[in-house]
Amino acid sequence: MKRIIVPTVFILGVIGILVLFLPREGFDIEIENQANKDISGLYLTYENIKKDIEIPTIRAGEKEEFQVSVKDNSSDNFEEAALKLIYEDNEGNQQTEYIIGYFEKGYYGEAKINILSVDEKGKLEIEVTENTKFFNKSKG
Repeated sequence: MKRIIVPTVFILGVIGILVLFLPREGFDIEIENQANKDISGLYLTYENIKKDIEIPTIRAGEKEEFQVSVKDNSSDNFEEAALKLIYEDNEGNQQTEYIIGYFEKGYYGEAKINILSVDEKGKLEIEVTENTKFFNKSKG
C-alpha cells in the first residue's frame, strides 16, 4: 500500500507544480444573462483581431462560457488592446462595453459579464468583473 501512495503523491505534486508555472495565455470569459429576455447580437472584439468573436444567443437566466485566445485570434500587427463587448441597441446605435481595459501578448485571466437588464431602447445594463495577469510577453 505504501508503495502506491508515495509515487501517487509525487506525481500529483509534479502535476500541481506544472499547472502553477506553465505559461498561460488568453482569457476565460463568462457571460450570464440575468435579464428577463434572451440576448443576441453580441460580439467581442479588439484592435488587430483576425475575426470578431460572435456570441451565440444567451437565453434568459443562462450563461455562456468560452476562451479568447490572444495568440490564435490576433493578427501579426497585434501589440496591445482592450477587449470590448459590442452590440446594437433597438435604434441601431452601436454600444460598447469595455471588458478588459488593457492587455498585450502574455496576458491571461478571466472576466465575468453579468447582463442585469435591458431597457426599452435595447441598451444593456452590464456589470463586469475582470482579473488579468501577466506571465511573459516575449512568449505570447
